[in-house]
Amino acid sequence: MSDSNPRLVQELSSLIENLIGRLDFGTVELTFHQGQLVQLEKREKMRFEKSSGTR
Repeated sequence: MSDSNPRLVQELSSLIENLIGRLDFGTVELTFHQGQLVQLEKREKMRFEKSSGTR
């Protein structure tokens, strides 16, 4: 990444930190085409505890 834009790298780092910081269960996926970031996806899972009275 020697020819990358430092400002862009900082903005992406900040965005990723914000996404990960609010994520309890799930994934953050970066998609690149020909060396360029074209998509950022966040998939969040919600986990529920079994209550003792249910089967």
